[in-house]
Amino acid sequence: MKAVTKFVLAVLGLALLVGAGSLHAQQPLTGPQILQKVEEKGGMGGTQGELISDVKFDIIGKDKKTATNEFRFISKRKHGEPDKLLVAFVKPDDVRGTLFLSIKPQGKDADLWLYLPALGAVKQLVNTQERKGSFAGSNLSFEDLGSGFKYSESYTADEKVTEEKIKIGDKEYTTYVLTLRVKKEKEKTEDYPLRKMWVEKTEFVVLKGEGYNKTNKLETVFEALALGKFEDDTVPDKVLIKNILDGSQTTITFMMRKRPAQPLPENLFDPNNLKNLKIDDLLKL
Repeated sequence: MKAVTKFVLAVLGLALLVGAGSLHAQQPLTGPQILQKVEEKGGMGGTQGELISDVKFDIIGKDKKTATNEFRFISKRKHGEPDKLLVAFVKPDDVRGTLFLSIKPQGKDADLWLYLPALGAVKQLVNTQERKGSFAGSNLSFEDLGSGFKYSESYTADEKVTEEKIKIGDKEYTTYVLTLRVKKEKEKTEDYPLRKMWVEKTEFVVLKGEGYNKTNKLETVFEALALGKFEDDTVPDKVLIKNILDGSQTTITFMMRKRPAQPLPENLFDPNNLKNLKIDDLLKL
């Protein structure tokens, strides 16, 4: 199953040029500025700091076979430091205890590792085939998760944006519609030369995304199916990622998000320590 590569999210600043007490209108945001705000939000509702999430994947393959997997996501994001993500496989039982680790320095490709308890082996995912391989049979790749959906590293957003309304449940949202074009130096490694992104105007949450392949056909679609709140932020509680061409799809449900009660130990994100991590201990965090 072809992985969806980078649909959701991350990075930098902007200023609203409104003088105190003046009648000047706000400067309209450009595509690059909006993309920066999106990336600050973090992929799949990720936020700065330490975060623990329980996540369910409901998968329909291109062969129409179905599967359900549950995971614990443990992440650490801090300005100026590498983004770190540990994913523990919880269900089904035959993959319980499998671990995926990503460490992504700012502006660089992520380092990815996979621990397979049945083999007692830690494998670093190095080549393109391994990195773009399907994560747990889903429409996401290992590289998707590991990259943190940092679009700006591979794409340039058009300056001009349009606006469009999107309905989720009973509520209608006004969105910016961004067009992203792959950077020349990334043409060989990115599956989608063109992407479109629908971004909610006030909190910069991605509500929809599309990926167009190298024959200019729409291939992948990302849709937020339900939104919720975590702390003061609006976050996706359920998203759908589907491949239009082969019919496969993955519904991702965030069952729980929380801050850890104690600071996360650094050895959680040490590839040399993956063999020593126990799934029951990770579920107690």
